[in-house]
Amino acid sequence: GYDEDGQGGRGKGILAKLQGMIDTECNSDFVCPESVTGCDEVIDKPERPLLTWFNMSDEEKVEAKAEMDAKKDAFKEQVLTCACCDGKTVEELVGYDEDGQGGRGKGILAKLQG
Repeated sequence: GYDEDGQGGRGKGILAKLQGMIDTECNSDFVCPESVTGCDEVIDKPERPLLTWFNMSDEEKVEAKAEMDAKKDAFKEQVLTCACCDGKTVEELVGYDEDGQGGRGKGILAKLQG
């Protein structure tokens, strides 16, 4: 997925999906926890273990999918809590800037160049 500028679109797609989820879910029905934690760090999106996927039995795949779904749900819940209750932006939460570039890599580059 590349956008019109030839930039990798993966980050932008994630941002747009998460922003849409936040726009939909952050309403008067959303219940914030008493204490909101974990919003000052970049929230890592869970990644599927592709390399091992092909070597798994059907039972292992079912188990891995259930585990992945649970991680995705926890990720979404954390993003929603931080956005709805702590006022964080999607970019702050997942570490992408407006260009859809990963924010952590830029920080490392800036340190190396500085």
